[in-house]
Amino acid sequence: MKNLKHRINRIAIYAALFSLAFGFLQLMIFTIYPNETSIIIGIMHLYPTVIVHLVLLSIVIINGILHQSDYLEHLKTIGLMLFNIPMAYLCFFLVILRYDL
Repeated sequence: MKNLKHRINRIAIYAALFSLAFGFLQLMIFTIYPNETSIIIGIMHLYPTVIVHLVLLSIVIINGILHQSDYLEHLKTIGLMLFNIPMAYLCFFLVILRYDL
């Protein structure tokens, strides 16, 4: 990731990877020890994460518009950030299946 030209893209990628890893860690903890506290922690993690990612995504899009010569770098960053959405739905679906809701 050191070959990324724009710092905001590095920050956004690190945030997306952290969110993805933390979400899967929460899912693993929930599958081992299913309880309502795990669900509450997951939901409490979800709200600030959505806000931070929306802000970062907006900044990356604006930066991509301003620096169109590096469009491929911005598209990869946006793609990785948007990849977290189906992963969050997958984790939610797995929790629903495990908890029989």
